[in-house]
Amino acid sequence: MKITKPMSWLKPILVLSLVCSFALTATAQDYYPTTIGNTWVFLSTDGAERRTYSIEESDTATDAEAGIFILKIVTETLGTETVDTDIYYISDDAGDLKLHRTKLEEGAFGIAAAMLDPPALFFPADLPVGRTWDIVTVAELDLVGTATTTSTIEVVDSEALETPAGTFENCVKLEIRRKSVTALAVIRTTSYQWLAPDVGPVKYEDDQGIVYQLQSYNLIEATPAEPMVETPAEPETPEVPVVETPAEPMVETPAEPMLETPEVTPALPESSFDIALESGLNMISIPLMPAESYTAKSLAEMLGSTVVIKLDAATQHFVGYSAAEEGDGFGIDGSSGYIVNTPAGGAFTFTGTAWMNQSDDAAAAPTGITAKSAWAFVLTSDLQNKETGKTYTVVAKNLRTGVITTQKVANDKGSVSAVWANMNRKSVIQVGDKLEVTLLDKRGTVVSGPFQRTVTTSDIHNAYLSVQMRVGDVRPKETILGQNFPNPFNPETWIPYQLSRDSNVTIQIYNVSGSAIRTLNLGHKSTGSYMTASTAAYWDGKNGVGEHVSSGIYFYTLQTKNFSATRRMVILK
Repeated sequence: MKITKPMSWLKPILVLSLVCSFALTATAQDYYPTTIGNTWVFLSTDGAERRTYSIEESDTATDAEAGIFILKIVTETLGTETVDTDIYYISDDAGDLKLHRTKLEEGAFGIAAAMLDPPALFFPADLPVGRTWDIVTVAELDLVGTATTTSTIEVVDSEALETPAGTFENCVKLEIRRKSVTALAVIRTTSYQWLAPDVGPVKYEDDQGIVYQLQSYNLIEATPAEPMVETPAEPETPEVPVVETPAEPMVETPAEPMLETPEVTPALPESSFDIALESGLNMISIPLMPAESYTAKSLAEMLGSTVVIKLDAATQHFVGYSAAEEGDGFGIDGSSGYIVNTPAGGAFTFTGTAWMNQSDDAAAAPTGITAKSAWAFVLTSDLQNKETGKTYTVVAKNLRTGVITTQKVANDKGSVSAVWANMNRKSVIQVGDKLEVTLLDKRGTVVSGPFQRTVTTSDIHNAYLSVQMRVGDVRPKETILGQNFPNPFNPETWIPYQLSRDSNVTIQIYNVSGSAIRTLNLGHKSTGSYMTASTAAYWDGKNGVGEHVSSGIYFYTLQTKNFSATRRMVILK
């Protein structure tokens, strides 16, 4: 499947992804032949995906007895080995197609299965222009939890279409308006589907504007029905002429002039809503629109929360705010869900008016935090010495689990937060975990770190940990002695090195006979990189008594508590 689509994670919760993936092909017998063995093949206009749809028998005897068959959709990303298989269980009820359940294969998200009891009307038998119907589904997803999706389908037009598989007349155009609600976000999308009489789907346009066209299809001839015997119609009764009586003339009475009254918009009443939060991590949404909009900071202060986390719908990355940060953090609205960590817990009252065109449900999920682990955690850093106009990315890794999270640093901010979260409330961080954090520039070069921090019980209680980072403070993973520069040189040179741990450092300089001619005592040095002229060791080309040494080959040795290395250099005069 295309990972480039920003909302690809929603597919498992949309039982109607069938709708948005041509599965709206199951309609009345005029618009979708449901004979076992029928197949349709589509190709996206960008040539990236091929989708094959087939009507097959169900894999269970119970379904066969109930008249349930399956629509299988196999999606291939061309040029790769990526294959995605989705299965939809449907039945034909006197021309109306009913949706019973789905089984969607979603890789890292697992198998997204949904049951519809009673079965939902998937397609009515008749599709006149203007016909509208709704389908509501509920499913459980890894990472985002419970999701409720409402799809409103409307027949908006009838037109002719030309595709690689042929030209089709009187195609029905369907508009699919979809609203998906999770604890983290409310997502609205619109897509379009075209169906041809006696053929089925011929074209589809998704919510990203990508168009898929029918390339080929194979329809199995259905078993002919028993012939029907016509019964002669009753003879028609002759019509009796109706004599019309002339209507009395109507006298128009002039209407009284109407005075326009200025329209007054009624003020929405202010309400209150109580939410009970447990001690630890909770998922909430904001039930009422406040007079003054919340920020992550003001919401945290109101709830006594140490962190606030949201899911960025555009990037599909978690964004975090911690009490250790300066500034207000991100804005809070009624269309998203948020993870908050309230160490004390308690009941909180929200006041305001009803949100307009947004979900009015406020959810407070049970806590998923213990004294030793947490299912959501923020690593926050206050960055120092940032260069204006440069782009940086924080990379944080849990060395126990190997899970990595990244976060780009906004140019106008001095702080950044990396987030680990699991919407199934499974532990992502536990006491004793070692977290490694590194700052990279846009070329991927390490400009600060890597630093390691060990998670404590206090960190778990607060659901965040702070690390101070400074651009240029590079912490090498190994000690290295670099090549001096310039080389050859006359009369001075610099000797670069880096240290993986704090140590006392000396550099010994030897002539070709192995005699030490100069010792550079650099003293105690901290872990870091000393690779530039301003930080590297400096030798002025003189021996221990202040005399310039002669031309030739010399050797220099870096000595620390746990490391020793030697390189060669040349003096030319």
